[in-house]
Amino acid sequence: MLRKIAIRVERELRDGLPVVASGIREYYRRERESVADMFEYLRWRGDISFAEKRLSEIDSIILSMMVYVDFDALGLCGEEYLCNLAKDYCLDNEYKSVKLGLIIPSKKINRLFCTAARCRRFGNVKVSDYVSRTSEEEVCQFAAATYHLPGKRMAVTFRGTDDTIVGWREDFCMSYVDEIPAQKMAREYLLAVAEKYPDEKIYLTGHSKGGNLSLYAAMKATSEVKARIVKVYCHDGPGLSYSNVTSPEFAEIRRKVAVYLPQSSVVGTMFERGDKYAVVKSSAVGAVQHDPFSWELDGPVFIRLSSLSERGKKNEEQFRAKMRQMTADEKREFVELFFSIVSATGAKTLSDFSGKGVKNVALLLKNYTGLEKHQRDLIVTLMIKLFDLKKEKTK
Repeated sequence: MLRKIAIRVERELRDGLPVVASGIREYYRRERESVADMFEYLRWRGDISFAEKRLSEIDSIILSMMVYVDFDALGLCGEEYLCNLAKDYCLDNEYKSVKLGLIIPSKKINRLFCTAARCRRFGNVKVSDYVSRTSEEEVCQFAAATYHLPGKRMAVTFRGTDDTIVGWREDFCMSYVDEIPAQKMAREYLLAVAEKYPDEKIYLTGHSKGGNLSLYAAMKATSEVKARIVKVYCHDGPGLSYSNVTSPEFAEIRRKVAVYLPQSSVVGTMFERGDKYAVVKSSAVGAVQHDPFSWELDGPVFIRLSSLSERGKKNEEQFRAKMRQMTADEKREFVELFFSIVSATGAKTLSDFSGKGVKNVALLLKNYTGLEKHQRDLIVTLMIKLFDLKKEKTK
């Protein structure tokens, strides 16, 4: 059986890696064909302040992507207007890359920050309370910032998973623990800024794991803070546990929650999210759809599709079905095993793992002869999903 799995992995790697490259090339080809995106939105609405038009779903994803920027490197201390932070940083238009790994071609993040900070809509927004922490010992990756909008409103924004293996390991711990370290920090962060700025209404937003953190922090907030929440945005983030989604705490915020998934979502179909979500059209193929720069817009809203693609439905069905078959102890054992395989390659990031370690996965699996069949199958499935090694059509 291990030999069959090894052959399958080798075949997927051999046949699939060119598909990843071709998928990204197709994404950029389509992008050149004047598809409306966040930059087009800024050209259209950038001269209109938040006092004139309040925060839209497109504004929320722009803020979610800007929190990937290292505000410490920009010299943020206390509160500062975005236009002032960008004044020196964006002079030469040489935008540094933000390392987010394989499934988010991220050269545009700093460009987005500079473009937004130069326009009236975002330039006059203040940012404060930036925190960032990553710890391999504690299996934790967390970052957040708060944007202050006119009309006594603030957008509490959580960063998604970066390229670090520890960040992804923490994400998978959601499958068997009630509260991962980043969720605890998000809950505490929201309560702290809500107390610090008691007169401001609250939006919460985030992309990828940041979306999960926005859901979790809102759900765990006090009744007083929940009453101040206007909207909770989750952009292709992994969901919550079944017990959380069906809890009275989540019921209190359900009507304020807005979840967005691209049509062939991988990350956003993990775990539970309730029955309320919108499918947005992406110009990308496969796992690259996780990159919001591929999401298509129509004015202040995303272009909607009626349902997930067949691949998106299959992603959802496969992951949840396998996870529901496992006990909490089995999930813990699986996650520890899966990331011990990854760690054995010496990789610290997903990019390292893909570039150097993936070719050894078939050999590494042979060291775990005691695995149950469903565990081996799930490991191979996750390898394929994370690195988009299966050809699929965009629907």
